[in-house]
Amino acid sequence: MPNWCVGVLKVRGTKEEVKKFLLEGLSPLGGGLFGDEPVEAEIQEDEWELNIRAKHGFHIEGSRRNFIENNIDFYFDTDSDIKVCTISGYKAAWGLDTGALVDLSTKYQVDLKIYAFERGMEYNHDFEVRKGVIEKNFEIKFDDYEWECIDPTIGG
Repeated sequence: MPNWCVGVLKVRGTKEEVKKFLLEGLSPLGGGLFGDEPVEAEIQEDEWELNIRAKHGFHIEGSRRNFIENNIDFYFDTDSDIKVCTISGYKAAWGLDTGALVDLSTKYQVDLKIYAFERGMEYNHDFEVRKGVIEKNFEIKFDDYEWECIDPTIGG
């Protein structure tokens, strides 16, 4: 069983870029005993928000065991041209698949940002990519994880 590196993923771009990433870059996890039964995400949209529901969460396209455990709510009722979608429940086996995140950022022309916690191996990962260009990619190690980490109870 893996240790889980968990955090919150932020997606930034125009409304259409973020929507396209959410609808095409994340795949609903299958049902059945082995997760091999295909499922469709439940999608609801109005003029203020997009809600995407999947009973078992979502797989991050092209990644090795990186997932979103929660349903996704994208609110875009602001006047700004650039929108941010904050997605909690990012969960990666052993660590973030930053290569897949760079590929997705390039493909969908969005910025992706995540700060993740890995309690078992006692490190944090601070990662940001803007339209395919890595801006930040730091694995943060600690001398005393319990004391120095901002929240040592997350991940594991």
